[in-house]
Formats: sequence, C-alpha cells, structure tokens
Amino acid sequence: MARYLFRRFVTMLLTLFVISIAIFVMAEVIPVDPARSILGQYTTDEAVAALRVRMGLDRPLAERYVKWLSRVVRGDLGESYRLGLEIKPLLLTRFRNSLYLAALGMAMLVPVSLIAGVIAGLTEGRWPDWVISITALLTTSLPEFVSGTVLIIVFAWWLKVLPGNSLPGSEDGNPLAQPEKLILPAATLALSLFGYVARITRVSIAKVMKSPYIRTAVLKGLPTTTVIFRHALRNALLAPITVITTQIGWTIGGLIVIESLFSYPGLGRLFAGAATFNDIPLLEASALLGVVLAVGSQLAADILYGLLNPLIRHGQT
Repeated sequence: MARYLFRRFVTMLLTLFVISIAIFVMAEVIPVDPARSILGQYTTDEAVAALRVRMGLDRPLAERYVKWLSRVVRGDLGESYRLGLEIKPLLLTRFRNSLYLAALGMAMLVPVSLIAGVIAGLTEGRWPDWVISITALLTTSLPEFVSGTVLIIVFAWWLKVLPGNSLPGSEDGNPLAQPEKLILPAATLALSLFGYVARITRVSIAKVMKSPYIRTAVLKGLPTTTVIFRHALRNALLAPITVITTQIGWTIGGLIVIESLFSYPGLGRLFAGAATFNDIPLLEASALLGVVLAVGSQLAADILYGLLNPLIRHGQT
C-alpha cells in the first residue's frame, strides 16, 4: 500500500509540474498585451514599453516561468491586473465559498443518488428501475443552466420560498451568513451529477447481484437483507464511491455555469472573469488551483480505492 501511494504521489507531482508549464505558456502567449490592457488603448507606446519592463514581460519566457513558479511555491501569487488586489487572499476566499457550495451539493447528491442506484440495481428490469433510469437520463441530459433556471422559476418566482440570487451581500461576503442562498445552486450541482452516480451505482449493484458469491450466499439460506448489506453493497459501492471522490475537484473549482447563473462568488466565476478580462496573473493562479484540486481529488480517489480494494492494499496490483 505504501509503495502504491508513493507512486501515486510522485505521479501527481509530475503531473502538476507539466500542467504548470502548459498553463503558463498558454496564458503568456495570448495575443493580448497585459501592459496595454492595463493602461488602455489610447496610451503611448513608450508608456506601454516602460510598464512591460517593470512587469518583467520583456524577459524570455523560460526565465519568466522559473520566476513565476518559484513565487508560487513560496505562496506568492502576485497581484491581479484588473482588481488591483493580492491574488492569494482573494483565491482563498473564493475557495472557501466554493467549498461550502460543494459540501452542500455533495450532502444532497450522495445519499439520494446511491439509494436510487441501489434500488434500481436490485429491481433491474422492473418499474422502479425504469423510473429511476429515465430520471437519471433526464438529469444527465439537462445542461446546468437549464436545470438551474427551472429551479429558480419554481422556487424563487412561483413558490417564492428561496432566493434566486446567491450573492452573499458582497463579493467577499460569507455565504454561511445567509445559508438559504446556497440551496438552489447546491441543488443544481446535485442534479447535474445525480444521473451519472445513480447509473454507475445501478450497474455495479446489478453486476454484483449476479456474481457467484451472491448466489452462494442465497443458496445458503441467508436473509435477503444480510446478502445485500453484508455482501453485495460492500463491493458494489466501490465504483460509485471512487467516482464521487474524483468529482470533488470539479465541484469545488469547475462550477463556472452554476456560479455565474446564481451570481455566486466562487472559484469558477473568478476563473471565468479572469479569462474574460485577460487578467493573466489571476488566470494562471486560478487555473493552477483548479488543476491542484483535480489532481488532488484523483489522488484521494486512488487512496480510497486502495483502502477498499484488498488487492491494492496488499500490493498485488
């Protein structure tokens, strides 16, 4: 197990290094001059050239990358061109907000999708399976902005029980001060992943219930509940749980559509704003944090899979 985790950790570090190069190169070769964007289109060429020198943009690309990476490793993410603010505290605030949203969304998603998938798998080919499978297919097919808009119409406009805007007073406000504003975006997140997780759970349960050891348990005369809870679920839930773990990075840093729809100040919306206004330092920092979350969630899934799978735990894979 230790060797398995060491290999995964080294792979994660190499992946982060390679992707950091890709992020920096793609951000730096954008055909937009950051100095001219800051000073405006009517500024003089001399002023733009002087600002480029102060910002270090006249240096070779490799030298700028090494300097940027060394600052990032030390925790210095620079300053936003557009906002004029230090990026690190801004990024930490948005990360906190996205973490709240992801936690509530997962709290809604996990029990409902797993229970629905288990019921569908146990009733394969019968009407509960059909109802759950069709519902899962519909939720998977709906784009996030459609399901989010429907929730706003129903709960904010018609029923008037929940706010349709999730901006917590200000861009830097704490969402927990008004927790009701988290419900609709979290529900949209849960809906967007419900079909995926439920269908994987259904397939896994149906496959396990047809396995030889389950048939042996049934032939031994064990109660149905014992067969399901002690033998089937232990193996069948391995796949959906690891899949859920791999989605954690996206639920924290990749909810651009949901956060924009509900005006929620999270990482995804911050990344979209940086890309729209060509804020290169903020764009690089946001993208790198998103990659760290994605790779970290994959590492967490590998660790969880290793803990649940005896073959990996004993070094046989």
